[in-house]
Amino acid sequence: MNKNYRKGTIFWYDLETFGLDSRHDRIAQFAGQRTDYDLNPIGEPIVLYNKMSDDYLPDPLSCLITGITPQEVNEKGMCESDMIERINAEFSTPNTVVAGFNNIRFDDEFIRNALYRNFMDPYKREWDNNCSRWDIIDLVRAAYDLRPEGIIWPPRKEETGNPTFKLTALTEANDIPQQGAHDALVDVKATIAIARLVKRSQPKLYSYYFNLRTKAKVKALVETPFGEPVLYTASFFSNKEGCSRLITPITHLKENPNSILCFDLSKDTTPLFQATSENIFKVDGVFTLAVNKCPFVSPSSVLTDELAIKLGLDKGAALARHQQIINNTNLLLVGREITDSFESVKDVDFQLYDGFFPNEDLKRFSLIRKADPKDKLKLTLDFEDERCNQMLFRHVARNWSEVLTDAQKTKWRSFCANRTLNPPGTIKINWNFFKRKVEENLESTAVSAEDKLVLSKLKEYGLALEKRIFS
Repeated sequence: MNKNYRKGTIFWYDLETFGLDSRHDRIAQFAGQRTDYDLNPIGEPIVLYNKMSDDYLPDPLSCLITGITPQEVNEKGMCESDMIERINAEFSTPNTVVAGFNNIRFDDEFIRNALYRNFMDPYKREWDNNCSRWDIIDLVRAAYDLRPEGIIWPPRKEETGNPTFKLTALTEANDIPQQGAHDALVDVKATIAIARLVKRSQPKLYSYYFNLRTKAKVKALVETPFGEPVLYTASFFSNKEGCSRLITPITHLKENPNSILCFDLSKDTTPLFQATSENIFKVDGVFTLAVNKCPFVSPSSVLTDELAIKLGLDKGAALARHQQIINNTNLLLVGREITDSFESVKDVDFQLYDGFFPNEDLKRFSLIRKADPKDKLKLTLDFEDERCNQMLFRHVARNWSEVLTDAQKTKWRSFCANRTLNPPGTIKINWNFFKRKVEENLESTAVSAEDKLVLSKLKEYGLALEKRIFS
């Protein structure tokens, strides 16, 4: 879709996946629906399936949750390269806001990794052509805390007493149809319906957060160093009263200007003042706020005395702690000495965040994308980044294994065998895990007949895959 919607549109989307690790696991189903800013549909919804490659075993539990099997995606789907190109075209349409329900922390990571694996820019669609991204799950949390009127809130979680923000619970409480949850298109429609509900019930809150989707707007509120306290609504603050805390922004991290070191003003500051750059993240109340992930932040003036009581916050004590922090200038030195503690996995599929590719390599990526599949491995490309050669072979083998030479097919089978026997990092799903989980659930009398049909399909797929790889 190449239409330039001058007034802007929102492309709502959801993924169903074969596991929870965005670096390793694969997208099973993608669904999306474009709307205008008033949430009226534009055009028909899009549903895509992603074919499986032989170097990957799905998590049986994920298949039981979604009901999607490898056979279904292989019958209905396209290769990952074609699918992610189609998705990226929608996301990159000028003036598009890409949105979902918990998409920034989950679905967007799968999209970034799929783009990365297939030699496409993982980030460009998030800012180019006046595009941006958004996520309404924190809007819903903020509505609960700050402006709950007009929305029926689901029962609290039995185990903790905390409020629940599951999409299915919200739609059920508000009589919004959502039959077939864990189908991507059903969840997209439910997300749009919840967005309409909040927009109708609390239009000012909706508009306020919609404007917070840019880094510039967030940075104007969360100022560093030692900015004014702000009210931050986030999942990790969840308790019986809500999800919001007064925080002090201390400083942005030296190696990542999008990440701001912050302190929860409901916590004791004594350990904070004793911390070093090596142990500061072990201090209760210390965290980082990502300005590029649409955080829901509000001026401290929003926290009235009445609201503070409702949220269980001692406003006076919080402001006193804020004053203590800004008087301790040594914290700036500690914060700016923090180094990136990111631990890389020695496998190119897990190295999206190990660094940006050189510009010359990006030009080579364009040649790879344009080349016919049978010619991609014949290209003479002197890559600067050492990740690229391994990525290129996997890119071709995963998407078009039929074009490989006999020697390349042997190499690919060897890779698939090792990958499924010994997956990288902390991935647990290998052949032993896969077979054991399938058999345990097939034998269990607590598993429904419908689920056992999914399991029988998984067993059948596993046997066929094993034969292809190890024969």
